[in-house]
Amino acid sequence: HGIRANVWEYALRKAPYEARYRTALERDFKWLLSALHETGWRYSMTSTDWDNSCTQYGVLGIWAAERAGFSAGDAFWAKMSRHFRGVQNDDGGWGYVAGSSSSANMATAGLASMFLVFDYAYGRKHAFKAGQPNPFAEGDARAVLDAMERGMTWLGKADGQRNNAYYLYGIERAAVAGGRKYLGGVDWFAEGAEGALRAQAPDGSFPLGYTGEIGTALTTLFLVYGGAPVAIDKLQYGEGTAWNLNPRDAANVARSLWQAYERPVNWHTVSLSDPVEEWEAPILYISGFEAAKFNDADVARLRSYVQRGGTIFAEAADGGKGFTASMEKLVGRIRAGAALSALPADHALFTALRQAWTNRPHLRGASDGTRTWFVFSDDYLAADWQMNRTESDAFPLALSLLLYVTDLGALAGRFSTAVPPGEGAEARDGRLIVARARFGSDDDWDAAEATWAAVAPYARHEAGVTVVEAGPVKLTDPIHANLLHLTGRRQLKRSDAGRAVQRRVGENGEKELVDAFAGSPAFAESARRELEAMFGALAPLEGNAPLAVGRFEGGVDLTRGVRYALPARRALRRAGLEVDRAHLKVARVGGRAAVVFSAYDLSAALAGVRAWGASGYVPASARRVVTNVLASIAEG
Repeated sequence: HGIRANVWEYALRKAPYEARYRTALERDFKWLLSALHETGWRYSMTSTDWDNSCTQYGVLGIWAAERAGFSAGDAFWAKMSRHFRGVQNDDGGWGYVAGSSSSANMATAGLASMFLVFDYAYGRKHAFKAGQPNPFAEGDARAVLDAMERGMTWLGKADGQRNNAYYLYGIERAAVAGGRKYLGGVDWFAEGAEGALRAQAPDGSFPLGYTGEIGTALTTLFLVYGGAPVAIDKLQYGEGTAWNLNPRDAANVARSLWQAYERPVNWHTVSLSDPVEEWEAPILYISGFEAAKFNDADVARLRSYVQRGGTIFAEAADGGKGFTASMEKLVGRIRAGAALSALPADHALFTALRQAWTNRPHLRGASDGTRTWFVFSDDYLAADWQMNRTESDAFPLALSLLLYVTDLGALAGRFSTAVPPGEGAEARDGRLIVARARFGSDDDWDAAEATWAAVAPYARHEAGVTVVEAGPVKLTDPIHANLLHLTGRRQLKRSDAGRAVQRRVGENGEKELVDAFAGSPAFAESARRELEAMFGALAPLEGNAPLAVGRFEGGVDLTRGVRYALPARRALRRAGLEVDRAHLKVARVGGRAAVVFSAYDLSAALAGVRAWGASGYVPASARRVVTNVLASIAEG
């Protein structure tokens, strides 16, 4: 009944006017309430005892009915709160029944249920309010939060059963609800997925300790929901709970995005001690009331996150002035000279979603010329998120923000990879050195910080080229690399000394790759002028040129099957150009294409930086173009 109730609730979301689904859900809902004993559920209506396994599914069924508009009442959730706290063992885990030893399976059952209990019994009734006692720092709400934290700690130390389908489904429910990527320092999804895939039967089923049907059902739920993309990371910083005054705000945002996207979407808590590469979400949410303190190493991590395409969204809980001032300062520390300014009503963040705002949130942001990378809300949105007031403008704003930062693109799940399946190309001898050109007095030259680390595995797999990135090279310094990469967002200005050095590109077989980051028109036009001042008029890459058709080891044909983002496709059509081939220009030195120029973005697409309205190649095609350049150099 509990599991089936979730089927009816899902069906109702897909067909909300199907009375038969609502009737079936109501029938299971009433059965569950009638079968509930003083402390929990067992297998049948006539059972007089309970166990935590059946009880977790009873709670799950009531939760599904509540989502569909039925109400079990506050007394039910209070009863479940007392039950799971009362039977939690001193070590933090749960057993099958009261007094039995803690087990990993039952710990996941207790934890997953406690998250639902907290949301319905406490989380949706309160939000942090300045000048008042923190509702989540005392009383029953605090007791539940502490119980969940002790449960997570126990589970992180336990020996999980990654070859057990029941455990996999349970760990997914608990960890996803808690926004945890790691438990006890272990990536629970990676470990579980590896075990599941190794144990998959030849017929495609996942028995994992059960019949093929049951094991496959539970394991599939684990893989689908546990491997779902992460939309928002919430940053843990400082001491205590100052970063988490509204403990379920991000969880409720993720749940609403899940419904809007009509596919699973997760959230994570991340720490400043975690590698930036582990911050998977395109949005990093920072919240607080008092001033937030970040040292230089913290700021460097935040800067790297932004350079990798992340967008920081910050909000002061109930208008905390100290936190607001610290965020205004943080913007300038992340990017010198940057400051927050009001986002106008026609900013893409507000228009990405066709939304009739009741009270359009007041936002400020900082831009790098191609995208707004820091957004600060002067309104207290997290209160609505925490209390799950989905009718407020706070939830459409979260969706609109996600659409903006992803440029309407799809989120990548845990199984996404840029490297195609199958055996890769044989590795070539030697390494290909790439250096990024450093210019100007600001950090515009560093836009492609993450580009070469992102494309290197693909180039190795497809063309056998081992790419090594050297330190940045000033345009006035000699070039000791096989490929010099120049990109930026703003107008490029080079000194005469820099021009003299650049004229020597190609004399020893080097190449220079120049592209406009995110398709920046200012950079594209100024870079083209500078290149033509040095090398003469740039010529379109001819359709039969080796670089165009990939006439070398590891090369691919760029005259067909190339795809662009929508703004670039529109620009190409206006110019009367084909939209399924690469459009590059070259400068020749000694008859060789020494400089390759693209007015359309390559770098941002390769690095995973999505800028709203960016004019460039889609990532898969950008990888093909750049790998051709690398393979042509390796060919000699």
